Amino acid sequence: MAKIKSIIKLKGTIGGINFYQLNGETIGRKAGGGFNGDAIKTKDSMVRVRENGSEFKGCMQSVQFFKKGLQPFLCRFKDGTLHQRLVSLFTKLKNLDLVSARGSRTVFGGLQSTAGQDLLKSYLLTSGSRLDGVLHQKVLFDWGTGFSIPDFEGKRVSFPAGATHLSLQVGYLTLDFENQASTFGCSDTVYLSPTDVGTVVLPAPALADAEGVPIGVVFAQFVQEMNGAFYPLKNENSVVLEVVSCRL
Repeated sequence: MAKIKSIIKLKGTIGGINFYQLNGETIGRKAGGGFNGDAIKTKDSMVRVRENGSEFKGCMQSVQFFKKGLQPFLCRFKDGTLHQRLVSLFTKLKNLDLVSARGSRTVFGGLQSTAGQDLLKSYLLTSGSRLDGVLHQKVLFDWGTGFSIPDFEGKRVSFPAGATHLSLQVGYLTLDFENQASTFGCSDTVYLSPTDVGTVVLPAPALADAEGVPIGVVFAQFVQEMNGAFYPLKNENSVVLEVVSCRL
């Protein structure tokens, strides 16, 4: 690496030398080096790079597949951090695939393990509070009977300013990673006010039999009632989308 003293600021490659600016000075260094496409594809020393690239591509495809399956809920709010957080989560899931050879590990392979299922189970897809941080009371989820809150007390819910109700809906997503096919069903929406008490039940809808990984999610959103219609509040802490179950 060499520093160039000149009134002319050079930038780019000239005669096999790369020129760039660093702290106001022009720096020159020999061009070339680093990785190139042919080397990555053919050199034995690049085998780990090829393996990582193949697995990363698979993770990205799984992220897009997962988001597409949950689109009925994801389209209701915006979160600029969700994609990168899912990439991080799915990379961890892929790393839990202890059966496949390196370079062929998959998210689906990681979900075959108890550790993988535990990692996805209770994952918070939104960036605000968790469901228990909003409800402050015990919830139950069962694939056959649905979602329930025994002995619900509306006064225990953290209602923000402007909210008259909390809407709740449960989604049932099945992901067939191998065939890139998914099914989605959801419960009816219930609206809970600060004065409501008693057991809340959202029965599971009739679901078509489907191959894949079943994932249960809860969508909760604070809303304001006006003239008999419910309008969602517009801030990130007004909505919760959380995984409540994952099984094989």
